[in-house]
Amino acid sequence: DSNHAERDKHVRSDDFIDASKYPQAKFVSTKVVDKGDGNLEIFGDLTLHGQSKPIIIAAELIGAGKDPWGGERIGFIGATRLELAEFKIPVMGDSSYVDLELHVEGIKK
Repeated sequence: DSNHAERDKHVRSDDFIDASKYPQAKFVSTKVVDKGDGNLEIFGDLTLHGQSKPIIIAAELIGAGKDPWGGERIGFIGATRLELAEFKIPVMGDSSYVDLELHVEGIKK
């Protein structure tokens, strides 16, 4: 949500991401590589706009440990650039890509 209702409506329309036909994006990690000093590479497959592509997310470990309830948690931030054409998403304006930023807290089960 961009806090601009008309723009959001247009981006969700079939002119762009066609959210009614493709309501979800899905990422499935396949491998995590520890690059040292808290840096990670997360490999996986992203399905977006009906297209599945392998991507790599550069990530940084924020912290890990026990929570007050005895569970184990881990937090990281990550980012990657997605080329819209690879997911068959029409380009709007001058930009042919979007930068995806993630803030994740995981709880071990």
